[in-house]
Amino acid sequence: MYRKVLALALLAASAMPAAAQVKMQWASSNSDTGSTLTFGVPETDEAIISFTCDKGKDMVLVSSYIGSKGLKAEETARIVLTAGKVKKELPGRAIANEENGAVDVEAGAKMTDVKALLAGGKLLTVETKGVKQQVALAGAPDAFGAFESACKTN
Repeated sequence: MYRKVLALALLAASAMPAAAQVKMQWASSNSDTGSTLTFGVPETDEAIISFTCDKGKDMVLVSSYIGSKGLKAEETARIVLTAGKVKKELPGRAIANEENGAVDVEAGAKMTDVKALLAGGKLLTVETKGVKQQVALAGAPDAFGAFESACKTN
């Protein structure tokens, strides 16, 4: 009897973290002025990276939400994005994250560079000073298509 109770307790405990986790995914959202492509938890502010465009513009704002080590807000910084053989080093600046106290990084990129990265492999590595994180690219090309279309309209 004791073994059955212990086994059930262990099974329940091991299932709880999986049930509590919400899967991050690629999603595109549009506004009157542009569009945003985000890898994060739907319907929340929890994200790892986002790409934002203004309608009719070729430049994209890349925002990394993985934090950094050793950067202060407003300092010169960079985001390094790698997918397969495609690697882009994007110069930008450090931004204070008011919600969690971290220092994140924002940088500019060309739409063609973002497209190449999101089609470059199965994983995208996001790197800022002292921090590196990988995200799955499953679903990214489809979400990028909607993002790109919204960005190109005037």
